Amino acid sequence: MCIRDSTKTVKEFEMTAKQWEFDSSTITVNEGDRVKLNIKSIDVTYGFTISEFGVSKTLSPGQTTTVEFTANKAGMYTFFCSVQCGAGHSSMKGQLIVQ
Repeated sequence: MCIRDSTKTVKEFEMTAKQWEFDSSTITVNEGDRVKLNIKSIDVTYGFTISEFGVSKTLSPGQTTTVEFTANKAGMYTFFCSVQCGAGHSSMKGQLIVQ
């Protein structure tokens, strides 16, 4: 979903965190966009981190957590689970592409 206000574009995404994966593992936005991620954990506690944008949130089971930031630098960035969540923890990651 794309919402435009008078000063910037807000790109909004619905995501799911579940056993060792983020559903929506690639997110593409434009440089300068305001990014809003609504992430629902469906089973256990996870973390969601994008270090380059100062994002670090805990995702509680059964709840949707909103993560917002401005994609103010172009590049490819890895987002990942920052809470030890089990055997597949190290593979729980995705890509943010800022064009």
